[in-house]
Amino acid sequence: MLTRRDLPTLNLLRVFEAAGRYLSFKKAAEALFVTPPAVSQQVKTLEEQLGIPLFIRKNRELAFTEAGEQYWQQINTQLNQLRQATATLRKDYSHRVLKISLMPPVASRVVLPNLASFHKEYPDIELRIETSLRNADVLSQQVDLAIRFGEPPWDGLLHEKLIDAYIQVVCPTGTSEKYQLKQAPKNICNVPLIHMTERPYAWQRWFEMTGFGEPTGQQYYLDDYPAAMDAAESLGAMLALMPVETPLINSGRVEAPFPALGPLEESIYAVYHEGNKDDLAIRSFINWLLQQFNRLELKSSHI
Repeated sequence: MLTRRDLPTLNLLRVFEAAGRYLSFKKAAEALFVTPPAVSQQVKTLEEQLGIPLFIRKNRELAFTEAGEQYWQQINTQLNQLRQATATLRKDYSHRVLKISLMPPVASRVVLPNLASFHKEYPDIELRIETSLRNADVLSQQVDLAIRFGEPPWDGLLHEKLIDAYIQVVCPTGTSEKYQLKQAPKNICNVPLIHMTERPYAWQRWFEMTGFGEPTGQQYYLDDYPAAMDAAESLGAMLALMPVETPLINSGRVEAPFPALGPLEESIYAVYHEGNKDDLAIRSFINWLLQQFNRLELKSSHI
Protein backbone atom coordinates (compact mmCIF):
# COMPACT_ATOMS: atom_id res chain seq x y z
CA MET A 1 0.00 0.00 0.00
CA LEU A 2 1.16 3.55 -0.77
CA THR A 3 2.19 5.86 2.04
CA ARG A 4 0.53 9.25 2.23
CA ARG A 5 3.39 10.95 0.40
CA ASP A 6 3.62 8.43 -2.44
CA LEU A 7 1.93 8.73 -5.82
CA PRO A 8 1.07 5.97 -8.26
CA THR A 9 3.24 5.96 -11.39
CA LEU A 10 1.97 7.91 -14.38
CA ASN A 11 1.70 4.69 -16.37
CA LEU A 12 -0.67 3.16 -13.83
CA LEU A 13 -2.82 6.28 -13.93
CA ARG A 14 -2.86 6.27 -17.76
CA VAL A 15 -4.06 2.67 -17.79
CA PHE A 16 -6.72 3.40 -15.18
CA GLU A 17 -7.92 6.45 -17.08
CA ALA A 18 -8.21 4.44 -20.32
CA ALA A 19 -10.04 1.59 -18.59
CA GLY A 20 -12.47 4.05 -17.04
CA ARG A 21 -12.98 5.89 -20.31
CA TYR A 22 -14.11 2.75 -22.09
CA LEU A 23 -15.27 0.74 -19.05
CA SER A 24 -13.60 -2.14 -20.82
CA PHE A 25 -10.18 -3.67 -20.36
CA LYS A 26 -10.26 -4.90 -23.96
CA LYS A 27 -10.94 -1.49 -25.51
CA ALA A 28 -8.45 0.18 -23.18
CA ALA A 29 -5.85 -2.37 -24.26
CA GLU A 30 -6.52 -1.58 -27.94
CA ALA A 31 -6.13 2.14 -27.26
CA LEU A 32 -2.86 1.61 -25.36
CA PHE A 33 -1.49 -1.06 -27.74
CA VAL A 34 -1.15 -3.64 -24.96
CA THR A 35 -3.04 -6.83 -24.06
CA PRO A 36 -6.25 -6.93 -21.96
CA PRO A 37 -4.55 -9.02 -19.24
CA ALA A 38 -1.85 -6.36 -18.99
CA VAL A 39 -4.50 -3.68 -18.45
CA SER A 40 -6.27 -5.82 -15.88
CA GLN A 41 -3.02 -6.43 -14.01
CA GLN A 42 -2.07 -2.73 -14.03
CA VAL A 43 -5.47 -1.73 -12.63
CA LYS A 44 -5.19 -4.43 -9.98
CA THR A 45 -1.73 -3.13 -9.04
CA LEU A 46 -3.11 0.40 -8.70
CA GLU A 47 -5.98 -0.81 -6.49
CA GLU A 48 -3.55 -2.72 -4.29
CA GLN A 49 -1.28 0.31 -3.95
CA LEU A 50 -4.20 2.57 -3.07
CA GLY A 51 -5.91 -0.02 -0.89
CA ILE A 52 -9.22 0.95 -2.50
CA PRO A 53 -11.25 -0.95 -5.16
CA LEU A 54 -11.82 1.18 -8.25
CA PHE A 55 -13.94 -1.11 -10.43
CA ILE A 56 -16.67 -3.71 -9.94
CA ARG A 57 -15.96 -6.67 -12.21
CA LYS A 58 -19.01 -8.64 -13.36
CA ASN A 59 -18.09 -11.33 -15.87
CA ARG A 60 -17.16 -9.26 -18.95
CA GLU A 61 -18.73 -6.05 -17.66
CA LEU A 62 -16.88 -3.30 -15.83
CA ALA A 63 -18.36 -0.61 -13.58
CA PHE A 64 -16.91 2.06 -11.31
CA THR A 65 -17.08 1.90 -7.56
CA GLU A 66 -18.13 5.21 -6.04
CA ALA A 67 -14.51 5.95 -5.09
CA GLY A 68 -13.29 4.80 -8.49
CA GLU A 69 -15.61 7.12 -10.40
CA GLN A 70 -14.64 10.10 -8.26
CA TYR A 71 -10.95 9.32 -8.66
CA TRP A 72 -11.33 8.80 -12.42
CA GLN A 73 -12.95 12.22 -12.90
CA GLN A 74 -9.99 13.90 -11.22
CA ILE A 75 -7.36 11.81 -13.00
CA ASN A 76 -9.04 12.34 -16.37
CA THR A 77 -9.03 16.11 -15.84
CA GLN A 78 -5.37 16.15 -14.87
CA LEU A 79 -4.25 13.90 -17.72
CA ASN A 80 -6.16 16.03 -20.22
CA GLN A 81 -4.37 19.09 -18.88
CA LEU A 82 -1.05 17.30 -19.30
CA ARG A 83 -1.99 16.32 -22.85
CA GLN A 84 -2.95 19.90 -23.68
CA ALA A 85 0.21 21.28 -22.12
CA THR A 86 2.31 18.85 -24.17
CA ALA A 87 0.48 19.71 -27.40
CA THR A 88 0.91 23.42 -26.75
CA LEU A 89 4.61 22.95 -26.03
CA ARG A 90 5.12 21.06 -29.26
CA LYS A 91 3.20 23.63 -31.25
CA ASP A 92 5.00 26.63 -29.76
CA TYR A 93 8.54 25.31 -29.54
CA SER A 94 8.86 22.74 -32.30
CA HIS A 95 8.45 25.63 -34.75
CA ARG A 96 11.98 26.45 -35.92
CA VAL A 97 12.99 29.65 -37.68
CA LEU A 98 15.94 28.99 -39.98
CA LYS A 99 17.85 32.00 -41.34
CA ILE A 100 19.53 31.25 -44.64
CA SER A 101 21.77 33.27 -46.92
CA LEU A 102 21.49 32.23 -50.57
CA MET A 103 23.36 33.16 -53.70
CA PRO A 104 20.86 34.90 -56.01
CA PRO A 105 20.94 32.21 -58.75
CA VAL A 106 20.40 29.41 -56.23
CA ALA A 107 17.53 31.39 -54.73
CA SER A 108 15.79 32.26 -58.00
CA ARG A 109 16.34 29.03 -59.97
CA VAL A 110 16.47 26.32 -57.31
CA VAL A 111 14.97 27.29 -53.96
CA LEU A 112 12.10 29.70 -54.58
CA PRO A 113 10.45 27.77 -57.45
CA ASN A 114 10.38 24.63 -55.27
CA LEU A 115 9.80 26.19 -51.86
CA ALA A 116 6.27 24.80 -51.52
CA SER A 117 7.67 21.27 -51.53
CA PHE A 118 10.00 22.13 -48.65
CA HIS A 119 7.19 23.54 -46.53
CA LYS A 120 5.05 20.52 -47.30
CA GLU A 121 7.81 18.18 -46.15
CA TYR A 122 8.92 20.32 -43.18
CA PRO A 123 5.90 22.34 -42.02
CA ASP A 124 7.51 23.17 -38.66
CA ILE A 125 10.52 24.93 -40.21
CA GLU A 126 10.06 28.58 -41.16
CA LEU A 127 12.67 29.83 -43.63
CA ARG A 128 13.89 33.40 -43.57
CA ILE A 129 15.92 33.94 -46.71
CA GLU A 130 18.34 36.67 -47.67
CA THR A 131 20.02 36.77 -51.08
CA SER A 132 23.45 38.18 -51.73
CA LEU A 133 26.63 37.41 -53.65
CA ARG A 134 28.60 38.61 -50.63
CA ASN A 135 29.41 36.13 -47.90
CA ALA A 136 27.01 36.46 -44.97
CA ASP A 137 28.42 36.54 -41.44
CA VAL A 138 27.84 32.96 -40.37
CA LEU A 139 30.55 33.06 -37.71
CA SER A 140 28.59 35.55 -35.59
CA GLN A 141 25.47 33.47 -36.34
CA GLN A 142 23.57 36.33 -37.97
CA VAL A 143 22.44 33.56 -40.29
CA ASP A 144 22.23 29.86 -39.50
CA LEU A 145 23.26 28.59 -42.91
CA ALA A 146 24.87 30.06 -46.01
CA ILE A 147 25.02 28.62 -49.52
CA ARG A 148 28.31 29.82 -51.01
CA PHE A 149 30.20 29.58 -54.26
CA GLY A 150 33.93 29.36 -53.64
CA GLU A 151 36.76 27.30 -52.19
CA PRO A 152 36.94 26.20 -48.56
CA PRO A 153 37.98 26.35 -45.82
CA TRP A 154 36.23 29.25 -44.15
CA ASP A 155 37.74 29.93 -40.73
CA GLY A 156 35.66 28.70 -37.80
CA LEU A 157 32.97 27.26 -40.06
CA LEU A 158 32.02 23.81 -41.25
CA HIS A 159 31.29 23.21 -44.92
CA GLU A 160 29.70 20.56 -47.11
CA LYS A 161 29.99 20.43 -50.89
CA LEU A 162 26.55 20.42 -52.45
CA ILE A 163 27.42 20.27 -56.13
CA ASP A 164 30.29 20.84 -58.57
CA ALA A 165 30.09 24.08 -60.53
CA TYR A 166 30.51 24.63 -64.25
CA ILE A 167 30.35 27.67 -66.49
CA GLN A 168 28.42 27.82 -69.73
CA VAL A 169 27.88 30.56 -72.28
CA VAL A 170 24.27 31.69 -72.57
CA CYS A 171 23.08 34.32 -74.99
CA PRO A 172 19.91 35.66 -76.62
CA THR A 173 17.94 33.17 -78.65
CA GLY A 174 19.05 33.41 -82.28
CA THR A 175 22.64 34.39 -81.51
CA SER A 176 24.06 31.13 -82.88
CA GLU A 177 22.33 31.66 -86.19
CA LYS A 178 23.17 35.35 -86.37
CA TYR A 179 26.89 34.83 -85.77
CA GLN A 180 27.05 31.35 -87.38
CA LEU A 181 28.53 29.86 -84.21
CA LYS A 182 27.89 26.26 -85.26
CA GLN A 183 29.86 26.73 -88.46
CA ALA A 184 32.55 28.94 -86.93
CA PRO A 185 32.67 28.75 -83.10
CA LYS A 186 35.41 31.39 -82.99
CA ASN A 187 32.81 33.93 -84.05
CA ILE A 188 31.93 34.11 -80.37
CA CYS A 189 34.71 36.71 -80.29
CA ASN A 190 32.35 39.07 -82.16
CA VAL A 191 29.36 38.59 -79.84
CA PRO A 192 28.72 41.33 -77.24
CA LEU A 193 29.89 40.12 -73.83
CA ILE A 194 28.36 40.79 -70.42
CA HIS A 195 30.90 40.94 -67.60
CA MET A 196 30.39 40.65 -63.86
CA THR A 197 32.41 43.41 -62.20
CA GLU A 198 33.05 41.19 -59.16
CA ARG A 199 34.59 38.54 -61.46
CA PRO A 200 36.37 40.69 -64.06
CA TYR A 201 38.58 37.91 -65.43
CA ALA A 202 35.90 35.28 -65.97
CA TRP A 203 35.60 35.82 -69.71
CA GLN A 204 39.38 36.01 -70.14
CA ARG A 205 39.62 32.68 -68.36
CA TRP A 206 36.94 31.17 -70.61
CA PHE A 207 38.66 32.31 -73.83
CA GLU A 208 41.97 30.91 -72.56
CA MET A 209 40.29 27.57 -71.79
CA THR A 210 38.65 27.36 -75.23
CA GLY A 211 41.47 28.81 -77.32
CA PHE A 212 39.06 30.94 -79.36
CA GLY A 213 41.26 34.03 -79.28
CA GLU A 214 40.56 37.56 -78.05
CA PRO A 215 37.03 39.05 -77.89
CA THR A 216 36.42 42.02 -80.18
CA GLY A 217 32.69 42.64 -79.65
CA GLN A 218 30.97 45.19 -77.44
CA GLN A 219 31.69 44.80 -73.69
CA TYR A 220 29.10 45.43 -70.98
CA TYR A 221 29.77 45.49 -67.23
CA LEU A 222 27.20 44.78 -64.53
CA ASP A 223 27.71 44.33 -60.79
CA ASP A 224 24.56 42.26 -60.20
CA TYR A 225 24.38 38.63 -61.31
CA PRO A 226 20.57 38.47 -61.72
CA ALA A 227 20.67 41.64 -63.82
CA ALA A 228 23.47 40.17 -65.93
CA MET A 229 21.44 37.02 -66.54
CA ASP A 230 18.44 39.14 -67.51
CA ALA A 231 20.67 41.01 -69.96
CA ALA A 232 21.72 37.70 -71.51
CA GLU A 233 18.18 37.34 -72.84
CA SER A 234 18.58 40.34 -75.15
CA LEU A 235 21.95 42.08 -74.88
CA GLY A 236 24.76 39.59 -75.29
CA ALA A 237 26.59 36.53 -74.02
CA MET A 238 26.97 35.83 -70.31
CA LEU A 239 28.83 33.13 -68.38
CA ALA A 240 26.16 31.28 -66.44
CA LEU A 241 26.71 29.19 -63.33
CA MET A 242 25.72 25.63 -64.08
CA PRO A 243 23.80 23.49 -63.41
CA VAL A 244 21.99 26.21 -61.46
CA GLU A 245 20.87 28.02 -64.63
CA THR A 246 19.52 24.87 -66.27
CA PRO A 247 15.87 26.02 -65.83
CA LEU A 248 16.62 29.26 -67.71
CA ILE A 249 18.11 27.39 -70.66
CA ASN A 250 15.29 24.84 -70.67
CA SER A 251 12.77 27.69 -70.74
CA GLY A 252 14.02 28.73 -74.19
CA ARG A 253 14.60 32.33 -73.06
CA VAL A 254 18.32 31.94 -73.81
CA GLU A 255 20.39 29.51 -75.81
CA ALA A 256 23.63 27.73 -74.89
CA PRO A 257 25.78 27.36 -78.02
CA PHE A 258 28.75 25.68 -76.28
CA PRO A 259 29.11 22.83 -73.78
CA ALA A 260 29.63 23.67 -70.13
CA LEU A 261 33.23 23.82 -68.93
CA GLY A 262 34.35 22.43 -65.61
CA PRO A 263 34.15 21.35 -62.94
CA LEU A 264 35.67 24.57 -61.65
CA GLU A 265 37.99 24.81 -58.68
CA GLU A 266 35.14 26.57 -56.90
CA SER A 267 32.01 24.65 -55.98
CA ILE A 268 28.71 25.34 -54.24
CA TYR A 269 28.86 24.68 -50.51
CA ALA A 270 26.63 24.70 -47.47
CA VAL A 271 28.43 26.61 -44.72
CA TYR A 272 27.40 26.75 -41.06
CA HIS A 273 28.74 27.38 -37.59
CA GLU A 274 30.42 24.36 -36.01
CA GLY A 275 28.02 24.70 -33.07
CA ASN A 276 25.16 23.87 -35.47
CA LYS A 277 26.54 20.60 -36.81
CA ASP A 278 23.73 18.62 -35.15
CA ASP A 279 20.94 21.11 -35.94
CA LEU A 280 18.06 19.09 -37.43
CA ALA A 281 16.57 22.08 -39.27
CA ILE A 282 19.87 22.81 -41.01
CA ARG A 283 20.28 19.14 -41.90
CA SER A 284 16.72 19.02 -43.25
CA PHE A 285 17.29 22.02 -45.54
CA ILE A 286 20.64 20.70 -46.80
CA ASN A 287 19.13 17.31 -47.61
CA TRP A 288 16.22 18.94 -49.41
CA LEU A 289 18.55 21.24 -51.37
CA LEU A 290 20.67 18.26 -52.42
CA GLN A 291 17.53 16.69 -53.87
CA GLN A 292 16.85 19.82 -55.91
CA PHE A 293 20.43 19.93 -57.22
CA ASN A 294 20.25 16.26 -58.19
CA ARG A 295 17.17 17.00 -60.29
CA LEU A 296 19.00 19.89 -61.97
CA GLU A 297 21.93 17.66 -62.86
CA LEU A 298 19.58 15.16 -64.49
CA LYS A 299 17.96 17.91 -66.54
CA SER A 300 21.28 19.54 -67.50
CA SER A 301 22.59 16.22 -68.85
CA HIS A 302 19.99 16.47 -71.63
CA ILE A 303 20.93 19.99 -72.73
